[in-house]
Amino acid sequence: MALLCRLLAQLSRDTRGNVLPIVGAALVPLTIMIGSGVDLSRAYMAKSKMQSACDAASLAARRVMKDDALSSEVEATGKDFFGFNFPQGLYGTAGFTPVISRSGPGVVRVAAETTIPTVVMNLFGFGSLPVSVSCDASLNFVNTDIVLVLDVTGSMAESISGSTKIAALQDAVLALYDELAPTQAQLQAQGLRLRYGVVPYSSTVNVGRLVYGQNAGYMRSNVTVPSRVANFNQAVYTSNAPTQSGSWEVYNGSLSNSECENYVGAPNTSGGGPPPSATTVTRYQGTSSSNNYNQSQNWGWSNAPDTSGTNRSCRRWKSVETTTYKESGTKAFSNWTYRQVQYDTSDYIRPGGKLTFATSAAGTVPAPGGSYNAQQLAAVGTGVSTADAVWNGCIEERDTTTGIDGGTSMTIPSGAKDLDIDLIPGSDATRWRPMVPDLIFTRSAGTASTTSNADAANTTGWIKNYAYSQGYWACPTEARRLAEWDRTALDTYVKGLQTVGGTYHDIGMIWGARFISTGGVFGDGCDYYNSMPCNRHVIFMTDGAQTAYCNVYTAYGVEQNDMRTTGSGNCSNQLARHEQRFRMACNAAKNLGASLWVIGFDTALTANLSGCASSPGQASTVADRAALISKFRQIGNQIGALRLTQ
Repeated sequence: MALLCRLLAQLSRDTRGNVLPIVGAALVPLTIMIGSGVDLSRAYMAKSKMQSACDAASLAARRVMKDDALSSEVEATGKDFFGFNFPQGLYGTAGFTPVISRSGPGVVRVAAETTIPTVVMNLFGFGSLPVSVSCDASLNFVNTDIVLVLDVTGSMAESISGSTKIAALQDAVLALYDELAPTQAQLQAQGLRLRYGVVPYSSTVNVGRLVYGQNAGYMRSNVTVPSRVANFNQAVYTSNAPTQSGSWEVYNGSLSNSECENYVGAPNTSGGGPPPSATTVTRYQGTSSSNNYNQSQNWGWSNAPDTSGTNRSCRRWKSVETTTYKESGTKAFSNWTYRQVQYDTSDYIRPGGKLTFATSAAGTVPAPGGSYNAQQLAAVGTGVSTADAVWNGCIEERDTTTGIDGGTSMTIPSGAKDLDIDLIPGSDATRWRPMVPDLIFTRSAGTASTTSNADAANTTGWIKNYAYSQGYWACPTEARRLAEWDRTALDTYVKGLQTVGGTYHDIGMIWGARFISTGGVFGDGCDYYNSMPCNRHVIFMTDGAQTAYCNVYTAYGVEQNDMRTTGSGNCSNQLARHEQRFRMACNAAKNLGASLWVIGFDTALTANLSGCASSPGQASTVADRAALISKFRQIGNQIGALRLTQ
């Protein structure tokens, strides 16, 4: 035992050769540490690659998601993108299937779990490491305003895909709403908002009541339009009490009894006049007291020159009634003059108001007479037929210039008050006019007055409602300012859209810009709301090319007589002028910070239309109902930016 103790003591003092056992002892934990690092590094690379694949899959799946529904297309797209970015077996991972789910309103979740085999750690009983990922994707919406500028012209009543175009448009608008409904709910929950405005347009827009409601001073209280005046210059006379005189009138010769009876019964005759000259009525009768033939008094009467035989003397009683006249205090209708006429619309534009007008020139007016428009004649005429005109809400644009001649300039002239989107009215030149179709009478081109009904294309002279076969004016459904809508209200509204009129793209885009603007008469658009930014969009849809008519009553009056855009009654170059106005209006909307989308429905897009969109990708054509619905959904899907939320 003592020997053993001495040996151990000696070994403790002699350190030569100790490294080998120490290294041998440390090799085991060192191997475990290095091996786990290698295996964990492989697991980390696999997880990182899987996470990227997960993110791509969730974004792609959310992009194709419609109506906030987890469809087979959404699941398939998510799995395809996951598999493309992380093929099965990459890094030796075990097979797995990504799980695609809807984790909340408008949110797509992708989750995946697998294992990766170990190399070194397998020696120590760790055969694999778990790898799992999860990610959510949603559309990154902030406050969002969308103004729909919708072509509701007559061609939208045509049939397509088994229904009318307007019905297809109604379905497409609801599809857009449904696509964005989850986002709307999310925003509302966060104290933010998603709003819609709608501008149905044809040859004008129905915005007058909205403008008047904002400020009554924004509407003109008078309008000057192609119309007519009734001239009352004919004197009217009243009769004095008639005087009468009578005497026997003897036939110069002899007559038979029957011949004498015919002589006595001769018809009455009138003479004299017209007033103020005296008039007479001559009557013939049997005697002074009887109209009837009296043989004993009229044929061979006592003391007559010839009282016997078959032919005897014949006489009759002749009375003459003489009427004299004096001038009254009234005048009668002479003729019409067709010209530009001013009307007072101050009561017409008031809620519940009207404009009473004469429908004919029958009757009289007080002396000294003169010329009266239909409104004045209704007020002063006696015996005049009248009717009440009630405003339909459609407008004529404020003053403009003829200097926009169809060129390429995007600079809005100072005189074009109609294209100055944010201009606040401060004079009649900058105010809007109410349309007065009941008072419009067209005449031949130009400004000259005429006393004939000179518009050969309009045989009655009167501007007719578009519902008739020779329509000359139209008024679409009233527009709606930006507001938060529920689905029922929007559905009811779009199903009430009427199809009328011709296609004036410029007036539609002008008012689309006014509705989306943060300034101007409404100022409904926003840059920020509840301290969060606002995105603003205009979706412009049409099924046809720009039109421009010479004798149609539009937002610019009747061009052949008002001559507001051309300065010429023959409407030269009018179409090109309106196309340039449309380009200017599109450019103005973009300058307001709005993003413009343009859809051609069953029509090709002209350069004018495609150039209106904010980018080439935001201009497209669709051929049928299904494609239109899909396009509106796609726009709803693209309006927000996709983002990962987890």
